[in-house]
Amino acid sequence: MSDLAEENYKSLLIVNESSDAWVTLYLYPTWDFLCWLSFESKIIKPNGGKYLHRSSKGFKFKLVARFKDGRRSKRTLQNLEEWDEDKLLKIISSLELTEGKLKDFSKEKRVCLRKAQRDNELKFTNGRRNLYEILGLDMNQVRKMPKEDQIKAIKKGFHKEIQRWHPDNNFGDDENAKEIILAYEILKDEEKRARYHNEDDYDSAYGWVSLKRWKAIFWPECVTEKQKKSYRHRMIMFALSFGITIGGITLTVVTGIIGLGLFGAGLQSLLHTVSRKSIVDECDNLWQQYKQWLIKAGIGFVGGAVTGGAAAGITKQIAKEFAVLSMGQFVGIGAGSGAVGGVAQSLATDAARKFSDGDHVTWKQVLGHAAVGAAVGAAAGAAGAAVTKSVVGNKEVPASAKIGEKIEKQLAIQTGAGRLGRILLQRIPRALTEKGTEAVMGSVAQFTEERLDDSLENRNPGTHLVAGVQNVAINALKSLAQETGGAIASHVWNEIKVDRRVKNAPSQRHMTPSIDDDTSVEGPRVDADENEQITYEKVKKELSEKNNEHRVNWRSHSKYSFSYQPLVSEEPSSYDQGTTLSTTSEEDAEDDVRDQSEVSDTAEDCKLKYISYGPWFSKMVVSYSLKGERVTQEVCRSEKSVTVPGNAAQLEVKFQVMRPFWGDLKKYHRFERRWCEPDQPHVFKFNTPPPLRTFTISGGLWYEAVMRVSDEYHDETGEM
Repeated sequence: MSDLAEENYKSLLIVNESSDAWVTLYLYPTWDFLCWLSFESKIIKPNGGKYLHRSSKGFKFKLVARFKDGRRSKRTLQNLEEWDEDKLLKIISSLELTEGKLKDFSKEKRVCLRKAQRDNELKFTNGRRNLYEILGLDMNQVRKMPKEDQIKAIKKGFHKEIQRWHPDNNFGDDENAKEIILAYEILKDEEKRARYHNEDDYDSAYGWVSLKRWKAIFWPECVTEKQKKSYRHRMIMFALSFGITIGGITLTVVTGIIGLGLFGAGLQSLLHTVSRKSIVDECDNLWQQYKQWLIKAGIGFVGGAVTGGAAAGITKQIAKEFAVLSMGQFVGIGAGSGAVGGVAQSLATDAARKFSDGDHVTWKQVLGHAAVGAAVGAAAGAAGAAVTKSVVGNKEVPASAKIGEKIEKQLAIQTGAGRLGRILLQRIPRALTEKGTEAVMGSVAQFTEERLDDSLENRNPGTHLVAGVQNVAINALKSLAQETGGAIASHVWNEIKVDRRVKNAPSQRHMTPSIDDDTSVEGPRVDADENEQITYEKVKKELSEKNNEHRVNWRSHSKYSFSYQPLVSEEPSSYDQGTTLSTTSEEDAEDDVRDQSEVSDTAEDCKLKYISYGPWFSKMVVSYSLKGERVTQEVCRSEKSVTVPGNAAQLEVKFQVMRPFWGDLKKYHRFERRWCEPDQPHVFKFNTPPPLRTFTISGGLWYEAVMRVSDEYHDETGEM
């Protein structure tokens, strides 16, 4: 990076050479006088862990050591201090702190800059680096190859990256070298590679709307008999859970609490069968596999029954009609119902983690999560109740007294549509408000949880804000789809029942339907005599009164879903178990020697990658000459890459954004922070392909430009 750009950063390098102390760097803005909650934090591992913090603004910091064995309490190594100059702080084995000027440790700084740039460029999956990205490979491209070619590509990527990061090389790093070796150990093993593929598919960025996640659930990659057997039994448990869930929904109408208990049991066990852990972690012991499923079902039954019972109790206390209840009563009912649901679901989640998943959960965490669940549930329930009362007001469901014989059916359809509209008007605003409040409060809870748990790194508030906005949008779309679909399905079913009841009316005019009569199931009981005419509106009105549609059904409102979701830790996933840091076996070593000779004899391919932080859709356009022909490749979306053959020539790279039409990015002098004149597209030209380039584009609504170009994980290159 140029000296001009370097002057804009304040730097602090922490080196932890202790044997068992995990050192946490807490960062605070200069204007924070209390320094109670850290703005951001970073955990530095023992035995040579390093971290370089760079900021364009001043900051305050302190260092605290903690020990995982729990036999020693936390120890403050550096009290709160404001940044005054670039420095290096080293924690030695005796936990003493030594200090030096950062300019005297240029190599250590350079290594940390390379690592920081690497961290920014590598793709993350579920909080961990993508193993293919660690080896410099495109996962989607490799997975499309035949099995034999996959192994060759993985070995080739391993050799390139280990040569680049081996500690004996210039600016190499031991920690990154070990990470590369570990990634290779996992990907070269067929079984572990299949499990990793399933995990990556499940953790797709688009979540439940991604086909990859559904593929991981129902059509996972299985290469061993153990994986196939585990998959078959998981599908059996899935079918059982699905049946219990449907049965619970059906019985809820008849039995209430028991039905809700079965619904909770089916839902909790169903979520277990489609969870990431159940899909990725195969279980050798079938009894253990079914035991976890039974525990989840039992906990779900208790949680559902408690939630349903509390909601039913609250509902029974509402003796007045909907129009009579005041805003304060509605808000109180909503807050109480939501709080009960939040506590029940939080306790059920913690119990499942403790007794089924085997996670360590303390009473402090249980009480804290329950308190947060109650607060979030109360806030969401109160907000939803207030919106419901405000939107619906004191209006009752109207019913026409008399409708002419000839136009009765047409008017009935119109009034039915109006009735559906009123139901949607009541449900959708409440659902959007509740889910939005849940997402906002959940983000606040996660922010607080990070700062109260010393073992977690604190993300900056901006990251939490972005995650909160995304959660609000996702939850709003989910609730909109659920409420609209549920209301339409319920309305259609009611219309079918009304139509059947009216059509069967002639056979009922001289008798009162009995309990055993099939028509009593199709609609409400209508005590008709010889002279009474049964109309669509009469049946609809009585059906509405039977279902209490003119009242607020707080039992359905109480199905609050908040529960504490543990944050992603840095512990390795199950497919990492049993792997070692030894490079290869003797047989693999011979293959590696042959592979290395093959790599050295051919020109190294060029990998071009781009990262976009801009608000618009973007793409990278790469063109080059190969064997006398001009080849053009395009990739859309951030973190995509293009591989160019090493024997290509006249390589050109440019970027385009859609606002709303595709247009080239203009050339920007990122070091001097000015636009180049005259205006021209920013095209990067290379006579021969470089080994690696990563371009970073960013900007605002009105402009975007290339702001960084990295070279083999160096912080910045000087090319324009």
